Order: sequence, then C-alpha cells, then structure tokens
Amino acid sequence: LDTGTVATVKVSELREIPPQFLREVIAIPPQAIKCCLADLPPNTGMWTPDAVLWLRDTVMNCPEFSMKVVKQDGSKAIAHVYLFAPENFPDMDHSVNQKIKNADLWKHQKDVFLSVTPSGTTSTKVTSDAVSALRLTSGRLEKSFSDSSRELSSAVSTIDMPPPLPLSKTGELMDVYVSVACHPGHFILQPWKELHNLEALMEEMILYYSRAEEKPVNIEKNKLYAAKIENQWYRVIIKGILRNGFLSVYELDYGKHEFVSIEKVQPLMDTFRKLPFQAITAQLAGVKSQQWSEEASIVFRNLVEKKPLVAQIQSVNESTNSWDRKIVTFLVDTSLPDTDIWIHDFVSQSLVEFSKDD
Repeated sequence: LDTGTVATVKVSELREIPPQFLREVIAIPPQAIKCCLADLPPNTGMWTPDAVLWLRDTVMNCPEFSMKVVKQDGSKAIAHVYLFAPENFPDMDHSVNQKIKNADLWKHQKDVFLSVTPSGTTSTKVTSDAVSALRLTSGRLEKSFSDSSRELSSAVSTIDMPPPLPLSKTGELMDVYVSVACHPGHFILQPWKELHNLEALMEEMILYYSRAEEKPVNIEKNKLYAAKIENQWYRVIIKGILRNGFLSVYELDYGKHEFVSIEKVQPLMDTFRKLPFQAITAQLAGVKSQQWSEEASIVFRNLVEKKPLVAQIQSVNESTNSWDRKIVTFLVDTSLPDTDIWIHDFVSQSLVEFSKDD
C-alpha cells in the first residue's frame, strides 16, 4: 500500500498488527499513488516491450522526479500525470511524456507469441543426475546459448558482424541470467557461461574509448555502434534518430533500450565484433499467451529479473538478424536446496488467484 509493489511472501512471514497500533496505522493514508502518463499516442493498446522497458529504465535510473497532475480518474483511482526530471520542470517539451511520444517505440510489432504445445505439466524435479552431469565448479549448470533482441525489421549487412551464438538443442538444460524482464511474453536472457567474456569485453571497450580521440560519426538506423551510457561503453544498434540530437538505441548484449546523445556514439571497432551478441529475447513456455496484467507482470519480474536460472528451450523463432531471434523457454529456479521452482507453474497459480480477486 505504501510502495505500490506486488510481492510474494510466505504465510509464516505475515504478522497481525497489534490492536493498540491499529488507530495509528489507519490514520496514515496509503502512500503509493497509481499513475499513468497523460496524453500518450492514441490507440497504443498493450505497450510494446520497447516502450515498457524504456520507461522503466528512465524512471528507475533517476533518483527523483517532478510531477504535474492533469487529470484524476476517480473510478479507477488513477492520476494522469506529466513527469519531469527536476531540471526540466515544467517544460512540457522536455517531459518524459513528450520524450516517449517522440521515440520510435510504438511502431514495432507486439510480442510474437509462438505456438508451442507444452509437453505435459513440466513441474517435475530437475533430477540430481542431470544436474550433476552438467554441474560447473561455480555450482551452476553448464550450457551454451544465443543472442537476440527485438523486432528490428530492416536487414543489416553481415559484413563484420559477430558470429551468432549457437543455441542449445531443444529440451536441454542451460544456465542463464535474466538481465531484463518485462512480462512472461518478453524477457531477456544471457548465457551464464559467457558472462565473464562479456565483462572482459566491456572492460576492453572502456580502456579503448577512454583513450581514443572522439570523431564525428555518420549515424544510420539499424547499424552497429559503440555508445557510452552511464560511464560504460555498450555495443548498440540504432533504432531511431530523434530531432533533438538524441538517438534511440538497443543494447545488443543486455536487451535494454536507451536514449543517448549523438556525441556519446562512436564506431564499433572490429576487435569488439568478435563476441556474439549476448541478449536473448525470450517468452515463457507453459503459460497461455495473453495480454499480461500489471499484477502478473510484477510478480513475474520479482521471480526472475536479475537472477541466475536454468532454462529449457521449447522452440526457436529464427530470423535473418541474430538479435531478432526469439525463443520459447521454461525457466527453473534451482536456488532452494530441496525444491525446484518452475516459473510457469508459479505464474499460472498467480493468474488463478488474480482472477479470483476480479
């Protein structure tokens, strides 16, 4: 009620509020206010993952915002607002609302749901034999994986492109890290065993570009570049060229959407084109395709985002560009000593509970 966060807790962690404190608790109104951005493009329907992730990154990475309420919807208890970084208040042209309206985030296709028939209920335990056969010294499961991203429709020249990261065979287990989670229909995986190679690449890029002379760059959409974002250099593809000197880019190794100044973009040198792109666009197997509610999306993110998990691929939707490839996969949390949590089972159970509330 005070943070606006949906969380899953054990019953044993719940406590009743002592009667002597109830009056004081009731006297303080809930602090979380449900809001939506005002005056966005009409008929957007369900937001694209591009738009959702851009907004999340923009809001979460700024310690504070100024807000202008333009409308209150009493029936839904939602405030329609304009958001501003403190230095931009109250300039409407520099509001978060205007930036996201100008961004090239609404024109892409919505999630591509692949038709997969789950092979029965997959809530079986990942057997200890299978785990021990694939166990690494790090304590996780070994595997190799692939790269991918969002639906960037224009084909890109394969000259000086990194090789595609081979996907593991259907049904095999692999260790992954979930770098970004939007909802069960769209999240980003990275192959666990390649993370050290990615970290080494990032360090090399920092050393090179911190010493290299900055040069004017000819910017083209759907081309590869290096971009400086929060003191780190990333391999990116240009998704949109904005009118105010900013670019909309996609981080090919992390699956995040960012806005950067043209001045922060440099050519991607050949030496940094050898490691396959690490971001793998994925969809959760074992759940029915749908438009995901806020509650279901938040529960899913809390379960998987920024966590090492085990993946079991069910199918692959190939594409000309490696970052356009999308997989359907089961996810398993093996962090508990005695029980493996199959994420699709947990999500399905949550959907049942949410429907009861409705």
